[in-house]
Amino acid sequence: MKKISVIIPVYNAKNYLRSCVESLLAQDDENYELILVDDASTDGSSELADELAENEKVKALHPAHSGAAGARNTGIKNAEGELICFVDSDDTVEDCYLSYLRELLEENGADIAACAYDKPVRGEEIKGACGCGGCGHCVCCGAEIYEGDEALKALLYQKDMMSVPWGYLYRKELWENVSFPEGTEAEDMGTIYRLFMKAAKVVRGQKTCYHYIQDKNSTIYTTQGSRNRAYYRHSREMVAVIKKERPACIRAAIGRHFSACAQILSELPLNDKSELKRRVYEDIKLMRGTVAKDKEGRIKNRAASVAAAVNPRLLHLMVRTSYIKSTLRLM
Repeated sequence: MKKISVIIPVYNAKNYLRSCVESLLAQDDENYELILVDDASTDGSSELADELAENEKVKALHPAHSGAAGARNTGIKNAEGELICFVDSDDTVEDCYLSYLRELLEENGADIAACAYDKPVRGEEIKGACGCGGCGHCVCCGAEIYEGDEALKALLYQKDMMSVPWGYLYRKELWENVSFPEGTEAEDMGTIYRLFMKAAKVVRGQKTCYHYIQDKNSTIYTTQGSRNRAYYRHSREMVAVIKKERPACIRAAIGRHFSACAQILSELPLNDKSELKRRVYEDIKLMRGTVAKDKEGRIKNRAASVAAAVNPRLLHLMVRTSYIKSTLRLM
């Protein structure tokens, strides 16, 4: 079997890193390595990474501080495996995570395999792996297979797949001439679609093997101006790249950028007067007609485009209210 290199960027994750690594050391797949890339942590994570690396399956790297993007790039450069996988240091996985992704990839001759994920709140009980129909073996139950442009469209339309590195197994050759943009935030948005552009086939199984653990202190629930500016920039660049290289997918790219703009608005106060808000409003005005007419697009996007047609401020009010409600549920 081809070796899997699991890359875990680590930055001040001392409270969660051990449980993350232990969930990976419990894998029922035996041919893998864990690469902990410590990004100059200051909370004791560096020492914990070295302690965990006493296990022969684990190695710890300590490059100069370069952010999550740089840490992941370092992991890829040092990977011995022919297959690449990522896990975030504050998440956990089921013991079938690697074997299930491997099976999906190899049995379907795919370049990227994806599993389902859940979003438990930290401290709450995690239900464990779940497969469609209760069989626990979704390969034989009918995984979803996307070929060519359909794979890219599935990502952009967010059909149970997100622009994040985790939850996927990639053939290493996809990473040739592709890397995470260093020196910026929201680097995932600037990277994952490029891999899907290179993939001839992507398969997604329905078995829940990844636990994307939610924390009320997580950046996804707090407004971060610099991250939102980077998110907007990467999303807009994505539209330009796809328009040039995959014109058949341009409507899907526009729909994805519309989703990104709505997400940014959900984190901006209504009285915000930033340049970012002005540009987001302008983009929404330009996109709303295309999104409304796109029958392949997400229903929620098409509904939101109706509000945007009245006034982008109405859409801002709607997504901001929804954002506040979702945040309160975590408190």
